[in-house]
Amino acid sequence: MSLDDLREKEYQTALEVNALRRAAFAPDAPSGLLERLVSTERQLRELSREREELEVVDTSGRELRGERSTGLVATVKLGLTEVPTAVYQFLDPREHPLVHCEIRCHDKPRRVRVISYIEGYSARAVDTVEVVPTGTVKVTLQPALFADRIRDLTERTTAALNVLVEDLDGQVEVHRTFPIGLLARTTVAMRVADELTGATTDLSRYLGAFVTPNAPEIMAFLTAVAAHHPGHQLFGYQNDEDDVTAQVRAAFDALGERAVTYVNSVFSFGYRRGTTAQRVRLPRQSLTDRQANCIDATVLMASLLEAMSLSPALVLLPGHALLAWETWKRSGKWRFLETTLIGQATFEQACAAGKERATLYRGKPGEQDDLDFRLWPLRHLRARDRIFPME
Repeated sequence: MSLDDLREKEYQTALEVNALRRAAFAPDAPSGLLERLVSTERQLRELSREREELEVVDTSGRELRGERSTGLVATVKLGLTEVPTAVYQFLDPREHPLVHCEIRCHDKPRRVRVISYIEGYSARAVDTVEVVPTGTVKVTLQPALFADRIRDLTERTTAALNVLVEDLDGQVEVHRTFPIGLLARTTVAMRVADELTGATTDLSRYLGAFVTPNAPEIMAFLTAVAAHHPGHQLFGYQNDEDDVTAQVRAAFDALGERAVTYVNSVFSFGYRRGTTAQRVRLPRQSLTDRQANCIDATVLMASLLEAMSLSPALVLLPGHALLAWETWKRSGKWRFLETTLIGQATFEQACAAGKERATLYRGKPGEQDDLDFRLWPLRHLRARDRIFPME
């Protein structure tokens, strides 16, 4: 099959998957539709892998000047071409550098300075290194974004990334400008292309930054949640497992009373090859708008549970999201909730639907793809990955 034919087949299968997702996650979905969706999603993933294997990715970088003219060679590459501004500050520059530079020389020791910045959007990142003859030095840079410029970024925009490599003896070895995409602050990158290797990297755990338990709107809404609890108080894990369930139910019922309704929207969209992103409402926006898709409602419920000192988790399925909560502190035992049923079904029905979908996507040992079922406990995201609330 040619690359063009493969792309067309992938496109048609993606349309089928989107239609099945809308139908399968509806409250009145017929039986058997979810299994058909899972099968079609796996077909789509295989087609995407085949297409990516046929596509050629140029990761060679570019060299300016050379050993004959200056005795120094600098190669500049990008690590990211789409910058997830909402969570960029949490990315480890050792794993996800924005700029990667290799410098080598052959004639004499050199002191070299590397500078990078996103014009109008970041400070300058600077590193000075010494390069010995026949040696190679690698430099990675992650310029810090200006918070006030990013805060107002409501749509993806293209910006200019400048990279300068200077010999401190007085010559500019490299000055390159790269076009890069800046994703809106209300967008989370689920996967990005690693321009150094051509592989794609799963960044879905950074969705934890959108769980904002300390937002004033969330803290204020806890009064409404407590009103739905039998004891009218929220004690976290201080009582027993039944009380933990009652607290989760109270949050579910309070949102239903607030008339937060489910909006069926396409889960993700792509920018460049290997990059998929999702527009996400912040929890305070979902409360104000009284609208939420599956992922909006999941981060909203997770924010409420974390504010109540419970342990929630984000569960990501292909094209869908669920909430999970730990039945007791650090127990490793999880229950699941289908958040799209807020205001449309009982708490018991939402739990049953969540359990069914989580069980199906988990699959049997050896059958599960890494992207079929991802469970991100907030306590791990905060303590281990250092992913904190974005507001």
